[in-house]
Amino acid sequence: MREGKDLTMISLGVSVHRCLSAAEVLAERGLDAQVIDLRSVVPLDRQTIRESVGKTRRMLVVDEDYKEFGLSGELAATILEAGIESRYARVCVEDTIPYDRRREDVALPNVQRIVAAAEALTKG
Repeated sequence: MREGKDLTMISLGVSVHRCLSAAEVLAERGLDAQVIDLRSVVPLDRQTIRESVGKTRRMLVVDEDYKEFGLSGELAATILEAGIESRYARVCVEDTIPYDRRREDVALPNVQRIVAAAEALTKG
């Protein structure tokens, strides 16, 4: 969805749009983020993922699923099994989703959390 050289953001569904918005914020701060829209997880486009992370050496997975036992771990395994050295972070759903709509928006991946994770990933 967007070319970039500093980090790769991988997502699907509505979170792709949040990643694109975060990429614009990051661009204003001097970071060039590539955004990949998986579109599906079966089949999983592992080649695109490997090529992008191989180029940027940083992978940020944004997923509206729980952090543990989900897509974010499978994407990490894809890079690890390919032998690609990279830094890795993920922005996923908090452990519990509150009933209050205002709090739900904070628990789900949002632009602010994505930007913060991307900046932390690219430091150092």
